[in-house]
Amino acid sequence: MTDDLRYAILRAHNNYRKQLANGQVTDGSKQKLPKGKNIYKLVYKKSIEKIAQATADNCKMAHPGTVGYGENLWANSWAMDNLNHSNQKINLAEAVTGAPLSWWSEKDDCPILANNLQVTPEVFDKCGHMTPMAWSHTTQIGCGIQLCPAQDWCAGWNPPCYNTTLISCNYYNPTNDAGNILIYEKGNPCSKDSDCDYYANSKCDTSCGLCKAPLDATDPHKQPKN
Repeated sequence: MTDDLRYAILRAHNNYRKQLANGQVTDGSKQKLPKGKNIYKLVYKKSIEKIAQATADNCKMAHPGTVGYGENLWANSWAMDNLNHSNQKINLAEAVTGAPLSWWSEKDDCPILANNLQVTPEVFDKCGHMTPMAWSHTTQIGCGIQLCPAQDWCAGWNPPCYNTTLISCNYYNPTNDAGNILIYEKGNPCSKDSDCDYYANSKCDTSCGLCKAPLDATDPHKQPKN
């Protein structure tokens, strides 16, 4: 994982969170979700990346169940006549934006409004990858990427698939369990530091309406509920 790839995947996540905070996201009903308050801007942590990279290195679409972290997995196979370094670079760059887009796009078939912004079993089933990206109190992310051998799903392609890109992202202070957990609270995006009161000593990034938590922040509350 290079710094350019880290920045690209972090920027994609925070752009989606900015859209959510500012009421620019629709769900399966095609209606806009309400604006949100206390939605935090993610920071990238290489310590979390190590966990995610270990998962990606396994080259399997299987969650290891790392305690204390949420996780998303994405994989894509492609066919190439010749595998070379330039092709690898191109596909890695595309993958780090393609993975978040794929996860976030689950919202388009997800009944978030109908379930009052909660991760009910129905929401978990429909957009279980989008919700850890959206959960307001997540503060840190780290991702791993690996070029893996061809997978079973592309067997028989012509020309054959030579490899698969697998991405794993882990999230700190996550929730993604189906249990009527509130994804975020309705309200206005922050415009001043005092608007950001979920974590002590938080700041407001007024350029995007997202809050910024101290790097050592731990969740001081029970999970938010309606």
